[in-house]
Amino acid sequence: MSHSLSALFGLLGIAFGGFVFLLRKLYPKPYPGIPYNEASAKRLTGDILNLAPIVKETNEFSNALLEVTTQRLGTPIAQLLFPNIRKPLVILEDPREIEDIIVRRGKEFDKAPMALDIVGPMFPRGTLSQFTTPELKALRSAFGPTVAAPNIHKSTCQLMELWQLKSTTSFKGQAFNVHEDFKNAALDAIWVAVVGEEPGTTQHEIRKLQSQLAGNKAFNEKPPVGSFLKKQVDYISTTIARNSNSPSPKLAQKLETYTPRYRKFRSTVSNEMRRAMKKAVERYQSLEVGKLEDDAIDTCAMDLVLRRQLLQAKKAGVSPSDPTKDESMLDEMFVMLVGGHDSTANALTWFVRFMEALPVVQTELRSVLRTAFPGPKLPSVSQILEADIPYLDGTCEECLRLAGTAKANLRQALVDTQILGCPIPKGAEIFMNFHINRAPVPVDEAKRSETSRAAAAKRGDGFDGVPGRDLARFQPRRWTVVDEKTGKEAFNAFALPSLAFGGRKLAMMDFRIVVVLLILSFEFLPLPEEYQSMAAIEKVFREPKFPYAKLKALS
Repeated sequence: MSHSLSALFGLLGIAFGGFVFLLRKLYPKPYPGIPYNEASAKRLTGDILNLAPIVKETNEFSNALLEVTTQRLGTPIAQLLFPNIRKPLVILEDPREIEDIIVRRGKEFDKAPMALDIVGPMFPRGTLSQFTTPELKALRSAFGPTVAAPNIHKSTCQLMELWQLKSTTSFKGQAFNVHEDFKNAALDAIWVAVVGEEPGTTQHEIRKLQSQLAGNKAFNEKPPVGSFLKKQVDYISTTIARNSNSPSPKLAQKLETYTPRYRKFRSTVSNEMRRAMKKAVERYQSLEVGKLEDDAIDTCAMDLVLRRQLLQAKKAGVSPSDPTKDESMLDEMFVMLVGGHDSTANALTWFVRFMEALPVVQTELRSVLRTAFPGPKLPSVSQILEADIPYLDGTCEECLRLAGTAKANLRQALVDTQILGCPIPKGAEIFMNFHINRAPVPVDEAKRSETSRAAAAKRGDGFDGVPGRDLARFQPRRWTVVDEKTGKEAFNAFALPSLAFGGRKLAMMDFRIVVVLLILSFEFLPLPEEYQSMAAIEKVFREPKFPYAKLKALS
């Protein structure tokens, strides 16, 4: 009996020892040489215990990451610790070093697998879902901003028509949600820029409101293609936001692709794109090589790509491939539609909120625009894009800087390297904060990369001068300089590091056009107190919690 008990206790001891051994193996394993919370390293859950309540309270996941790492430790770089089933996440909050990684250190860093996992299962052949290759760069360059500007101008004018109607009738003296209107206008502009056909979303809303004002109880007009597209795009945006916060985003996204709802999205949007492709191919197939070489015949990004493909095929004397079966092209168009629609609408909603909250800035901006465009007609696309208006450029930069629409970016180290003197092992993933709304932690210059120091020597370190002061404040003139000899004001694009996803040129062009037209056409009045908070909600992009405006139409 005693022998049996001894054997039993022995087995229990071995089992308990094995359990303790496995438990210890699950504790976080920090990267050496990078700051971290020591208390988090001593518990199984790592930093997650600190992270969850902040996310719940603020609805901003990115801010929570920063709060429990770099801000708590008072360092520009730190690591977020997880149970040892995954490696730590390096958190970087130094704008100069982030710009250096994005702009100058492409051989050391590429897209992180964590970022690809969020988009990849749904759009596996889009540029956002792939690591950088020469072929990928070629695909991305094919979808350039060659035909976007006129469509942005047109969709904004339609939006202004809707707002003119709202501000003088049903919402006269009242605040209304502008985010949905911006999403409709962005969808109109992007769809026609990508595919070349009018989706008619905003025009439908105008006719719907006119019908209501006329006293009609029902509005029986058939919804345009834009209404169906918006439902599909909203579904994708909501799904990505939800699944990106799940324990396994890649698995959640992959499972979503098997659902009837995803198949409906893919089928609906693909059919519209393929129909437009067939029309474009029919239009181009009859053209000779000489005419196919003329960029002026393109009406949208899809035309540009298809025309080049047909041109190459005709020059080679071969039959062109069927573009409707080109999954890379379809996925890239999906990404442009979903990403561009959401980011544009959110950035413009933040602009409206800033103008309402800052009447002095709004008044000065309107004054300089009236000087540049005395009217009586609103300026054309070419007039807006060619005008030299430093205060306008500074306002646009401040809006994008403080909005933090694209809050962060993820990169992976391709080689063993260093960031701010800390060793970064190959394969480590880096979360980089793009939202410059507070002074960065001071850094010893000797710890910076050679390329970062060289850039500062050439352009200066904006954080040491006027541009870097009081970064929580909206100040357009931090982006301008005055020539001492002429006294003329000029825009300084390098006042602060430029942190943005790809497509910045197109984003700034869009932003400039919309800002000019809206400021010349409307005054943004103070909101009721319950809507004045600048709180945000972070989904795929960071958006205002209270996306409202109260307008006064200007004559």
